[in-house]
Amino acid sequence: MDLVGDDVILLAGATGRVGGATLATLVREGARVAVLSRDRERAQATIAEVLEPAQRERALAMRADLSDAASATAAVAECVKAFGRIDALVNLAGSGGGRIPLAETKLDDLRFTLAGYTETAYNIALPALRAMLAQSYRAGARSRGRIVTVTAGSSKDPAPGRGTFAAAKAAVNALMLAIAREHKGNGIVANALVLGGVAFAGAEKTRSAEDFAAAATPQEVADALAFLAADRGSGINGALVDLNAREVD
Repeated sequence: MDLVGDDVILLAGATGRVGGATLATLVREGARVAVLSRDRERAQATIAEVLEPAQRERALAMRADLSDAASATAAVAECVKAFGRIDALVNLAGSGGGRIPLAETKLDDLRFTLAGYTETAYNIALPALRAMLAQSYRAGARSRGRIVTVTAGSSKDPAPGRGTFAAAKAAVNALMLAIAREHKGNGIVANALVLGGVAFAGAEKTRSAEDFAAAATPQEVADALAFLAADRGSGINGALVDLNAREVD
């Protein structure tokens, strides 16, 4: 406990497949969390579902549409107003198309996927970055702010039918690396957590028992995100951090 040490963490995608485990872990480790969702009531329901009553005062439900740059910027401002700062952004949000062989895609398919993953990551990362640059270091901290965005193994090794998805996630990887390298002298840390398979509820219906057992659990994802969001994880910067669990072949 206390890995995060009362830091303020902006969490996007908390209502998704591994978001609940991430929210619960961040709060358990000491964070105060601004929980972003397109639907504030859905964010509040997630808080009520995954946190104990005594913990809920450490989480604030907020509405933000990350496809809208103004909405994302407003959410960052709301977080700063409520908590005074942003020590970390953890972004699990994003949506896009399904499996389509590249030869069957159209330019609109690529644009749709880029909008769902790359543009949303940019829209929330940039105002968070600017807020971090405008704030002072917390006492004893080695970094001024951390940004970690979830991407996928296809961003480095595209799976068949995942070409547009791979391109969008690879662009997010590049965005994280660019932030890290441009601001390494300003105390900003940025990384991508590159996921292999995740054994979320329902995935057992589409995966073999062996593949399901080999995939990372939501809690393993949450633990990695908590470390990368913590000041103690600041030694990892400008990295594509692979989380493959038992999928090591």
